[in-house]
Amino acid sequence: MTDRSIRLCASAGAAALLALVIAPGWRLGHAAPATVDSAPVAVGDPSPVVYPPPTLPLAFDHARHAQRGIACQRCHAGAAKSLSAKDSLLPAEDTCRPCHDIDRAQPAKVVEPGKPAARCDSCHPGFMPPPGDAGRFVAPPRVVIPTAALKFNHKMHAERGMACALCHANVENVALATTTEMPKMALCLGCHDGRQATARCAACHVTLPDGRLRTSFPTGMLAPSGALRGDDAHTASFRTDHKIAGRDERYCATCHKQSECMDCHGAGVVKPADFHPGDYATLHAVDAKRNNPSCASCHRNQTFCLGCHQRLGVAADPEGGLLGRQPNNPFGTGTSVKRFHPPGWVRDETGMVLQTPTPASHSFQARRNIRACVSCHREESCLNCHSADPARSMGANPHWPGFGTSAACRAMASRNARACLKCHAPGAPELSCQ
Repeated sequence: MTDRSIRLCASAGAAALLALVIAPGWRLGHAAPATVDSAPVAVGDPSPVVYPPPTLPLAFDHARHAQRGIACQRCHAGAAKSLSAKDSLLPAEDTCRPCHDIDRAQPAKVVEPGKPAARCDSCHPGFMPPPGDAGRFVAPPRVVIPTAALKFNHKMHAERGMACALCHANVENVALATTTEMPKMALCLGCHDGRQATARCAACHVTLPDGRLRTSFPTGMLAPSGALRGDDAHTASFRTDHKIAGRDERYCATCHKQSECMDCHGAGVVKPADFHPGDYATLHAVDAKRNNPSCASCHRNQTFCLGCHQRLGVAADPEGGLLGRQPNNPFGTGTSVKRFHPPGWVRDETGMVLQTPTPASHSFQARRNIRACVSCHREESCLNCHSADPARSMGANPHWPGFGTSAACRAMASRNARACLKCHAPGAPELSCQ
């Protein structure tokens, strides 16, 4: 490995720079483009979120040093013992002195032809101590490499016989190495596959106290790009279209709390203004009829949907299904002006309640999908006819003959006996399913 790569690997994020980069599997959410000496980082390079942009005021050629047979360990001896990504592995001036005849008293020192340069500006471009300061220390611009947002143990990898070139394959062919030469996540996953080495995300990624991955950094947000799994790219539409990825709850829990899911999927929540497109209130009928997306995933039909429809008069019973209250509906639904249901839904042509249901009547449709009914009607609408209380209904029995002694009756009563009390009084013999 050449000095260029190690210079990056060597400062405050050095250990991580030497071994693990997140690029193909993760993306930058909202961070400014990374720069190295004002050079923008190209698309596809390691994420600036994981590797914050370094400052490298240096002139160095890894390729030239590699061609002279200088091994990585000669300049970066500390890498083989490094246990943390916070370790500084950048070689100091004393590491360069055996080859470069540096003399601070002679900042513009001229060496014999063929020997390594010793001038200050040969390694620190544009830097030369002011006249009269020769002989005393004047610091050149410093190399600054922020700590990488990773965990890495160089010593463990070195003890397992992993050569520097395995992770830093192209460093020997470049001049000044940057984060571009760091290994990407796809390379790491070649070993970290759950068999040869652990595949736990938290083994390499920085975590929060509760064990979840840290995703918020000063340089931006860390989020899946889709390259790792194919269905988890956190694009602009992911918030409303993550059904497939969301099936793997353990994977989502790597970064998210369950409360984050409930913020949107809990009943009665208020959605962000951009969850539905503009003027969705006048366009939602198409989605509602298709049940796509399912309105009930976020909204309660009998309160949210029906309440709005009743306030606007777009319902069969704007008065809430109360006895003795006639619909006052400017849209005409539920009146003789306009009917939502087809003829024969409840009554026959003479206006009498149907005694023999047909496939066109509401009893068949209610058994097929009772959710469709409650999108417009409350329980009071059903109890007007279907109740054992003669004071409030005509006593129409919604159950089939023999239901009271059937296993279905016992099963329903065992699951939720409160539902039976909607129609039957406490202590009624029907509640015992006999």
